[in-house]
Amino acid sequence: MLKIFKHLTKKEWLLMFIAILFIVMQVWLDLELPDYMSEITMLVQTDGSEMSEILIAGGKMLLCAFGSLLSSVVVAVLASKVAANFSASLRSKLFNKVQQFSMEEIGKFSTASLITRTTNDVVQVQTIIVMGLQAIIKAPIMATWAICKIYNKSFQWTAATAIAVVVLLLIVCTCVILAMPKFKKLQTYTDDINRITRENLTGLSVVRAYNAEKYQEAKFNKANNDLTKANMFANRTMAFMQPGIQAVMNGLTLAIYWIGAILINNALIHCKSYCKESGDFHI
Repeated sequence: MLKIFKHLTKKEWLLMFIAILFIVMQVWLDLELPDYMSEITMLVQTDGSEMSEILIAGGKMLLCAFGSLLSSVVVAVLASKVAANFSASLRSKLFNKVQQFSMEEIGKFSTASLITRTTNDVVQVQTIIVMGLQAIIKAPIMATWAICKIYNKSFQWTAATAIAVVVLLLIVCTCVILAMPKFKKLQTYTDDINRITRENLTGLSVVRAYNAEKYQEAKFNKANNDLTKANMFANRTMAFMQPGIQAVMNGLTLAIYWIGAILINNALIHCKSYCKESGDFHI
């Protein structure tokens, strides 16, 4: 897989580098949101806080959210452009390479397999590039940055983040382990359906001459059903991964807010108790 990426042009590498910079910016803005939320919570619970201070903190929080949205849009556009340009270049190189094959080499690979390589496989590579720039690269950056940011600040935050990372790894690994065998079979099933379709088209006269329409239909239906079942199982398994990740991330965000509110409340109670004991009642 990594050998394929050597065909990326300098322009595409530059676009990928710019996309990574925007991913870092998006992660930074996302991680700034809990800080402003903590500031707003502290201002609300502190006596004598002015509404202007709360509005300023809320405005900064909204700017961070809007900046994160713009960064995600830029990353999506750049990822789509890189993937589309790369897939077009790769498909052209594959076609030219196949045109240079001898009949012996074509027979070795089979025509159906070559059709699959130049169509379905290129689409898979294109999807990997888009998903890689939008999710795969962002996830480790956010996890590492978040752990470094909360490290030594609160044991509860560190524990909540560690639990969330473990749950995420379990969800991703389970989905990949279950879906990977089906994804491998998909290549064989796609080759079969391309081969049978090509046989029906090139041997149409022979099929009609021997009245073998029902036999060809049964053979196509079997290959189509195998491909459909494998696709449905793999896609259903992978479809569970995205909402599972979102649920864990949203749960972690709520846990951070909840732990932060508890810590701030405990700190305020401690300060009020200390001030009462010292005779200062202005807090």
